[in-house]
Amino acid sequence: MESFSNEAYYLFFSAMANRTRLAIIDVLREGPKTISGTSATLEQDEALIARNLKLLERSSLLHSEDSGKETFYSLNMEVFAPLSELLTFHTSKYCPDQKSCIHPEKLKAYMKKEAAKETFVEHQ
Repeated sequence: MESFSNEAYYLFFSAMANRTRLAIIDVLREGPKTISGTSATLEQDEALIARNLKLLERSSLLHSEDSGKETFYSLNMEVFAPLSELLTFHTSKYCPDQKSCIHPEKLKAYMKKEAAKETFVEHQ
């Protein structure tokens, strides 16, 4: 594992730890959008969306591109491609019902049960 930076982790996770920002990320998965486009999709105030877009951009989670009168925001796929893969793995393994994750006290028993399963890998 690479070196750990508590401050960098804090900045990253605090930028993500907000339901409005997560909703914005979900909207931007469909492609670049302006403040007004994102605001309309989420049915939220443009000022609120603009503040959250700027915060995500300052955290290097988004890119912005000026196109005449408007700015288009898009996901930084260099971050979100591996993050999406990691979250898909985490959700499928530890949060199968997508409403809660396995309680830490039950995780050891769960992992033991998973390890006992037979896995077949087909090679091409």
